Amino acid sequence: MFMERKFNAALWGMLGALAVLPAVALAGESGTAGFLSLRLGAGARSAGMGDAQVSLAQDATATYWNPPGLAAVKSTNFTLMHNEWLSTVRMETASLAHATSFGNIGLHFSGMYLDEIERRETASSESTGHFNVFEYTFAGAYGRTVHRDVDLGVALKGLYSKLDDVSASGWAMDFGARYRTRIAGLTFAGAAQNLGPKVKFIADEFVLPAVARLGADYQRDVPALRGRMVGAFDFIIPTDGDAHQHAGLEYVYREMASLRLGYKANYDSQGLTFGVGIKKSGYHFDYAFADVGNDLGDGHKFAFSIDL
Repeated sequence: MFMERKFNAALWGMLGALAVLPAVALAGESGTAGFLSLRLGAGARSAGMGDAQVSLAQDATATYWNPPGLAAVKSTNFTLMHNEWLSTVRMETASLAHATSFGNIGLHFSGMYLDEIERRETASSESTGHFNVFEYTFAGAYGRTVHRDVDLGVALKGLYSKLDDVSASGWAMDFGARYRTRIAGLTFAGAAQNLGPKVKFIADEFVLPAVARLGADYQRDVPALRGRMVGAFDFIIPTDGDAHQHAGLEYVYREMASLRLGYKANYDSQGLTFGVGIKKSGYHFDYAFADVGNDLGDGHKFAFSIDL
């Protein structure tokens, strides 16, 4: 009885915090958040499905998307991703999840870097050299099943950014919950991401891109197609802009090959996505393409995963 009350208090506290976060997010100032790398995702399956992942991620990438998803990992999962984003941005990520008897743990690293930029004293002067811009994120997460169909999780991140010879560092936290409904295949989830203090470059401060994610996914075997269909939807409320909607579909053929389609709504430049995946003997290869407008170039993600 005591454990039941303790669980209920923890669950309602988590859900209450997730309900309040959208109001906090809407109170943010548009265009003021930094740390672009915190927005670019992890894994290529997610990208092919329009990044609709808050309830769906159940592998090492859940450390990024929503840490309670780590509870679904049965042994060890390791994922590497390379991201070619727009025309000048590159990003590498490595994610690890490991199951233990006291809950599952996750580790995540991301490194984002830009092509070298010319240094000029004024807009019309000759170049005096080049400089680099990069960001690093290190995260540790924990997720576990706490009561029948409920998973909870939390993540802590260390952040570091460098622009030429100026650097900044900070920290942030994520937390979330997943609920597997009594309807077979239907899951709801919510996450609060990038909650932390402002980060300072010399004298200038900026807020982190805190965001509320609420979503659901539905999975169903389709014998006529010799596979499984997956649909997912996320509602995104950022601190520094309008709300967005992410939707994705996936067809999985005999747990061997996957086709994916997604769409991101209410963005100026982002929209349609698609992807493919191949799985064999615990090895996964995934590719995703994102259509980006306004002459910014397209996005390509490549990911390789191993189930150990």
